[in-house]
Amino acid sequence: FFILPMLIFFSGMLILREKGLEPGRINSVIFDKPDNNKAQPAPERTQNGRKKSKPSIIGKLYLLIRDQNAQSSQRIAQLLLKAGVRGDNAVEVFRLTRFAAAIALSAFAWLVTTFAEQIDVTQPLKTFIILAAGAIGFYLPTVLMINNAMKRRDEIKAGLPDMLDLMVICIQGGLSLEPALTRVSKEIRHSYKVLSEEITTLNVELSYLGDRFQAYQNLQERVDLPEVKSLVSMMYQSEKLGTPLAIAFNTLTTETRKERMSMAERKAGSLSSKLTVPMILFFVPAMFVVILGPPILQMMAM
Repeated sequence: FFILPMLIFFSGMLILREKGLEPGRINSVIFDKPDNNKAQPAPERTQNGRKKSKPSIIGKLYLLIRDQNAQSSQRIAQLLLKAGVRGDNAVEVFRLTRFAAAIALSAFAWLVTTFAEQIDVTQPLKTFIILAAGAIGFYLPTVLMINNAMKRRDEIKAGLPDMLDLMVICIQGGLSLEPALTRVSKEIRHSYKVLSEEITTLNVELSYLGDRFQAYQNLQERVDLPEVKSLVSMMYQSEKLGTPLAIAFNTLTTETRKERMSMAERKAGSLSSKLTVPMILFFVPAMFVVILGPPILQMMAM
């Protein structure tokens, strides 16, 4: 009777905190608290000239939660797209997974703290462990999606120069943009699978969407990389202004490879500072043992 209401209360607080619903904002919206820093808008009127009636407190709370739910759904959809999860019901499945993981971990923590004979905890500590397990289960799918999105971004960044080189070869050979994308996606399918999927999706959207700029924008939203943003701008400007694609792709390939080389040089330059702590902790003590060990043993034997 004590754990279940507390679990429901903290789960609701986590949901409101994730959606950005602060207590002060809820009170100001529901109870019509004026804001002195902002000018008050004129009252809205209907088509007949009558003043619109203000919604009730429950109606305002419903509208506020609905708006925040739409914004949260948009953020989740963008995260799932970056992580490679697509589908009509992806957002709903993700939310259900979060609640299921929270309930499962809370139930597991309750079973462990209740029936494990080796664990003897007080009731407040038991409640805290159950709530902490529920919070971990609630945020664990989000952490996994963020990790998957970062891995996909790194793989796309690694294969982008090779893809651009193949695009230059295909376009110089006489292919247009769509056949070149199809050919390149087949060639890099085994080496860079994620990049091949994104190129295939872009090619399909270019073929079936009426607005080609929207297809480029979708690629930029799915892959959050400065190189991809430059690629999208270059392809759109090339189609709009008539710039040869081969020259544009060749220029972007050179810049991408220079960026990769400069990144490798930065990592090589920071290697000496990163090796300082491991050398002090592991190499230096072993060196002192090897150098000073035999004389110390001889002195002890005398």
